[in-house]
Amino acid sequence: MRVMVTGGAGYVGRTVVSRLSGAHEVTVYDRTAPQADVGFCQGDILDLDALTRAFARFEAVVHLAAIPAPGRDPDDRIMEVNVMGTERVVAAAAAARVRRLVAASSDATLGFVFGEGRIVPEYLPCDERHPLRPADAYGLSKLINEEICRRYTRRAKIETVCLRYCWVWNDDHYRSIAELQRDPIRFVGQLWGYVDVRDVAQAVEKSLLAPNITHETLFISARRTFMVHPTLELIWAHLPPTVRLPRPEYFAEEPNRCLHDYTRATRVIGYEPEYDWEEQAGK
Repeated sequence: MRVMVTGGAGYVGRTVVSRLSGAHEVTVYDRTAPQADVGFCQGDILDLDALTRAFARFEAVVHLAAIPAPGRDPDDRIMEVNVMGTERVVAAAAAARVRRLVAASSDATLGFVFGEGRIVPEYLPCDERHPLRPADAYGLSKLINEEICRRYTRRAKIETVCLRYCWVWNDDHYRSIAELQRDPIRFVGQLWGYVDVRDVAQAVEKSLLAPNITHETLFISARRTFMVHPTLELIWAHLPPTVRLPRPEYFAEEPNRCLHDYTRATRVIGYEPEYDWEEQAGK
């Protein structure tokens, strides 16, 4: 498959490109050249003409390019790059008759991660039906991007998959695990969730290859939280009693199970996390 990866020189993009290049013809669209020995098209995601030319012969696009978190840039810049960048990427892909587009979304769409305690879950674990209430520009931009993908699926019949992955970890995070585990209250907004960058790459590739896709929005997480304490204990200690737990059986086999429910990703694309902090921290 011929795959264009926007943001392929970035943090997540490098691992995605590494995985895809083993079986696919990969080209990176970025302002910075990738380290991998793959095709490269230098450009900006706000340049619709350049995107349309670049996508002309590709079967699939993986859209990762974005401002990756709030606080680094003014809100209007986040909205400009993340929202209008995605609008132009998907528009260019549709115009080029790209068959499938996989876009990076985020658990920030829920509103908890950067909600500073103002937004709490209605119920846990969170699945794709949970209400979305982003309180920051980054989370809002990702929510709008999901709607952009849905719009182009309806309008142009391009197949789209939005992956709501949570805090993306690499080896540096595993080396810091003891420090991260000391302060559970610090990570309440993230629901103590993470995902290995290699599992993100797995989810991207499986999203490209899965059959019978129209539009999907999927949570991508590790199997367990990164905390030592059982998940129910974390909920009782650090979240208000108004949070409903309608599925206590969810924790029966794994007491530390994650609170971003990736069951639908397993069913639709065959995703199963392969990396766990306890195994990786000892390496």
